[in-house]
Amino acid sequence: MQYSPKKDALYALAIWSAPILVFLFLMYSYSVALLVLFILTVLLSAWIWHSTRYEIRDGELIIQSWIFRRRVKIQDIVSVKKTKNLLASYALSRDRLEITEQNQDTYYIAPNDVDAFIAELKQYNPYILIG
Repeated sequence: MQYSPKKDALYALAIWSAPILVFLFLMYSYSVALLVLFILTVLLSAWIWHSTRYEIRDGELIIQSWIFRRRVKIQDIVSVKKTKNLLASYALSRDRLEITEQNQDTYYIAPNDVDAFIAELKQYNPYILIG
């Protein structure tokens, strides 16, 4: 099943500030270069904003954000806990989940429906510690 990311205002501001800033420059000083830069920043921001998703399929958690994609075997997940850690991650919200694998790799994601997401993970691996 596919899960959309939770999105909050802090990340919206961070992602959309570049196109807004370029647009303000464009309003006061029109040039073709600024117009091209504006279009590129809008496209990049839209790509980042709309490409983030999480999917559970065939015993794997597939995390996608922008050009980054990670596949995590659910059987290798040791724990899932709620956190507000601001480290760089595949999340668009401060309210996120910290997923830790047996090899101690850690991923931060923010699915919109946390309860359904955790319940589906537990179907594949009932030994996951939830914190």
